[in-house]
Amino acid sequence: MPMAEGYLRRRIDGVAASRRLRRYAAARFEPAWLALWAVALTARGAQTPDAWLLGRSGLSRALLWPGPLGHDAWEHEAPARAESRLGGEISEAGRPSPEAFARWWLWERLARPRLWPLRVQPATQQRLWLPLWLGYHQGRQTRLIVLSGVSGEALGALKPAVLAALRAEARTAMPD
Repeated sequence: MPMAEGYLRRRIDGVAASRRLRRYAAARFEPAWLALWAVALTARGAQTPDAWLLGRSGLSRALLWPGPLGHDAWEHEAPARAESRLGGEISEAGRPSPEAFARWWLWERLARPRLWPLRVQPATQQRLWLPLWLGYHQGRQTRLIVLSGVSGEALGALKPAVLAALRAEARTAMPD
């Protein structure tokens, strides 16, 4: 049952994000959105997804979203224009192959044997936007910290995708 492209609801506000990012010594932070691709994971014969696998090309691991992406998980309005939208300039940007999702799911199943009966449903692949908080720690080199805007957890696995999207954004902003 595919859903339309949408924005996952940001549940961590600026105050909570600032507090969490200070634990990582981040002095500055900003909200952002990262375009990811999702596929449903279902048990044989199930009508509704039991979980979702979120990823994009270039990532070594996907994110596992337990349970359905229900109506309460979505923003009803697009976020403010001031917030960066990373990796979604082209509708097909970062789209992983069905084989990539199958490989990611294999690794998740090896790590969590109880998930064996769930199967990847490639026909459900769709793009969604994950809210993030990007924190910056100034030192000899600037360090990037990526926090989920949904749970507030640090998402080191998404750092390569965020950096690649920031590089691509900088390249398009530079005049030739």
